[in-house]
Formats: sequence, C-alpha cells, structure tokens
Amino acid sequence: MPVSSISTSRNYLTHQLLDLQNQLTEKTTQLASGKVGTTYGEVGDRRLLDIQLTQKVSLIASYQDTITISNLHLETMTLSLDRLENLRQDAKSAMDTNDFVMQSDGQTQTQSRAELLLNEALNILNTEVAGYFPFGGTDAISDPVQALNAIMDGANGLSGLKDYMSEFSQANLGALNNGRMTVSALTTTPGPVDSTFTIAEDGAHNFGFDISAVSSTLTNVAITGPLAADPDSFDVQFTGQPTLGEEIEITLTLPPTHTQTTTIKLTAATNNEVEGTFAIGADLAVTAQNLRDAIETELQDAAQTTLKAASDIWASDEFFSTYNGEVPQRIDGPPHTTATALTSGATDTLEWYTGRNTTTTDPRTDKNAIVDTNLTVEYGVRANEKPLKELIQSLATFAAADFSGGTQINEEYYNTLSTDLRSILQPAGTDQSGIVDIATDIAIAHRTTTLTDDRHVQMKSTYEATIGEIEGIDQNQLAAEILHLQTNIEVSYNASAIVFNLNLADYLR
Repeated sequence: MPVSSISTSRNYLTHQLLDLQNQLTEKTTQLASGKVGTTYGEVGDRRLLDIQLTQKVSLIASYQDTITISNLHLETMTLSLDRLENLRQDAKSAMDTNDFVMQSDGQTQTQSRAELLLNEALNILNTEVAGYFPFGGTDAISDPVQALNAIMDGANGLSGLKDYMSEFSQANLGALNNGRMTVSALTTTPGPVDSTFTIAEDGAHNFGFDISAVSSTLTNVAITGPLAADPDSFDVQFTGQPTLGEEIEITLTLPPTHTQTTTIKLTAATNNEVEGTFAIGADLAVTAQNLRDAIETELQDAAQTTLKAASDIWASDEFFSTYNGEVPQRIDGPPHTTATALTSGATDTLEWYTGRNTTTTDPRTDKNAIVDTNLTVEYGVRANEKPLKELIQSLATFAAADFSGGTQINEEYYNTLSTDLRSILQPAGTDQSGIVDIATDIAIAHRTTTLTDDRHVQMKSTYEATIGEIEGIDQNQLAAEILHLQTNIEVSYNASAIVFNLNLADYLR
C-alpha cells in the first residue's frame, strides 16, 4: 500500500470521528434543550408557521401584561364603588329627620356621622394604584380630590363650601331674613274705613322668594294689584272684619329654578296662639295689623327654614358643579344681601376636583386598555361625575350647615335640609343610584378583560403546543440515536487506533 494511501485513510478516519462527535454534540444539545435547533433554519419547512405562531404568542403575552394591570385597576375600582354605594345608603340614614340632637360642639350627632362618611368618601376617591388614580381620569398625578378641611373652609386664599353657603344665604334671605320680601306698614283711613298693606318682592332678580299666587276666602278683604301668573306684589285691603275660619294662602317659589313651592296659610281665629292663625281684633285696623304681622313672621320663618335649605343646596351645587370644565358661580358682592346676579368664581374658588376635566361625552374614554386585536376596554372615572359629586355634595352640605342655635326654627331648617338632601341621594322614581350605573360600567369592563384573558390562555396554550411539535424532539428516538452514535464512535475509535498505530516498518514486514 502506498504511504499516501495510509495518510489519506488517517485523514478520512479523523474527519469521520469529528463528524460523529459533532452529531453526538448536536443530539446531546437537542436532548438537553428539548428543541431541534437554535435557529429557525434548523426547524425545516415548517419554520414560517413556527415564526407566525411565535409572534402570536408574544403578542398574547403583551395583551396579558396589559390585562394584569387593567384588572388591578378594575378590581380596585369595583371595591371602591361598592363602598361608595354603601356610603350613599349610610348617608341617607345619617340624615335622619327624627334625630335632631345637639352636641357640645354645635353639631348634631347626625352631622358628625355625615362628616365621617364624607371623609371616607374623599379618601376612596383619592385611591392610588401604583401611581394611577382611578377617579381622576388620566391626568391625575396626585390626589384628584381636595382634603375635607380645604373643601369646607377653603385654602390659600380661595373660598370653600362654607363661604358659598354663607353668601348664598345672605343673598336669598336678605337683610331682613324674610326672603327678600317687603311688607309695608299699614295704611288706615280715618274711621277707620279701610286698612291696607302691601307684600312685594324687592326687585327683579333670582334670589329669595318669588310670589307665585295668592288666594283668599276672607270676606271684607280684597286682594288687589297685579294678578298675573307671576305677580311681583299684591295689596291686602280690609274694608271690614272677616269671619272666623276664613283663610288667606300665599304660594311662593324657591330659587334657583322657582319650580319648587312653599305655602303660607293663615286662618282667622279669636287669637294667634295656634300656629298658622291670625287674630280678629276689635276693629278692622287691628285685624289688618294682626294679619300683616302674622305674614311677616311666617315669611321670616319660611325664609330661615325652607328657603335657607334651598339656598344651601343651590350654593353647594354651584361649588361642586365642575364637570367638563364648568366654572362655579358665586354671589356678585359684597354686599350680598342686596345682590342681583351671580359672577364667575374661577379665580377665587377652591377647585375641589383637580383630575382630568376636559370636555367629554363619556368619561369612560379617559382610560383605555388594548386587550386584544380590535378590542379596547374603557374604564375612566372622574370624581366630579354627577353621581359621585352628589354624594360628596350632600354629605358636605349637611355637615357644613349651621343648626347650632338649637331652636325650633333650627330644627325645622334641619328637617327640611335633610329631606331635600335625601332626595338628591335617592331621587324619586329611580330604581338604582348613579353610582351603581358607574359600577356596572366598570363590572362590564372587568368581565370583558377576564373573559379575554381566559381566551388568551387557551389560544396561547394551543399555539405553544404547535410550536412545541415543530421545534421539539422525540426524546426516545433521540436517545436511541445518541446510543447508536456512541457505538459508532467507539468502533471508529478502535479502527482509528489501529490505523494511527501503523507505520512504514509495520507495512514492510
């Protein structure tokens, strides 16, 4: 055999050993990794499908990350809204018209309870979830709602709720605390033949009482003056004595819309010891004076109870109505007792809500999450949306009201205000509150993300199984191949050893 042939055989055997060793390394790596290779080129003719499925798995993973964060927000919001709804129901109970009990601090027990509920509600609206404030739209980078003391008393030179309530009360009650009405002195002719007095509004404005209608069954008494649907004044003229049991009824409307009414009804009696009566005196002048004084007293009582309650709600509605960038309106004064208009409070009123407040037709769009292809979940909420605003407004107005006098008038004012506020918390004819409506929107969003996540899990599992089939290996077959390679390598090593140990002397012998 030529020497060159021996050398060639050695090279061939070396190459074969290296090839077998590389195959063994490759098979061992596949067995360890569970995959046929580390590149798509090693997958074979199914590599395009493998790439597509891998991309889908990656996309699903990103959707699942978004869903995880969204569900954290949604679960927190659901719990918060559930508690806010409970607070609304507790607030109705707190405004108990039969629980007028004064404490040493000048508040009623129910006011103290309302203040505690209000503080909790504000804290809930300031909930933070990893830097996100669920009740501040998307712009809130800090608490979207001011603290209790700031809302009540103002801060940094800006007016709070109590300032608004005080100004509106002055503007509606007037300097005489009678609803901006004037009751003239009695004019009596000699004899006397007749006696007359006039009841009139104090001007053309929206504050205080507005005379709606006057009716009378009093004999020898004429109601004269403008008798239009909305008279500004009327005269009461006595030309003789009325009869016991006859009545006069004055219907007044309340601000700001002047659709709600209150009525003053007075009945002729032998004395005025019973509420709602006026005494028939010795002559018509005395009787006329008694009726005049009774009307004046009734106006003051109604102003400090029914009208003051309406004024408080008007004031708080202006203070808290900031949704979609609305600017609170306050009394154009001082003086406030003679005010005739409102003015912008944009520069001198505390902004109780500081979250996102741009114009929108649907605040849910403030926050959205893309959870699947062509599927976006929207779950933005603003603390100054009407249902949430009304909860804060009602509790704050009730807590800020002043019943500290502890008189019968204070109790009537308390009863009227609490009744009116309860009707805001639960309007007549409604099956559920607006807070429940918001909670329903959030629940639907949460349900959508949950179902979408379930679908993602199933699809991801299916894709990964297919990828596993494409990229994976048959461990039993691969183990057999490795054993076969090891056997071949051992045989090759033995053969190579014989060849590598041959030399020219061995050959020549």
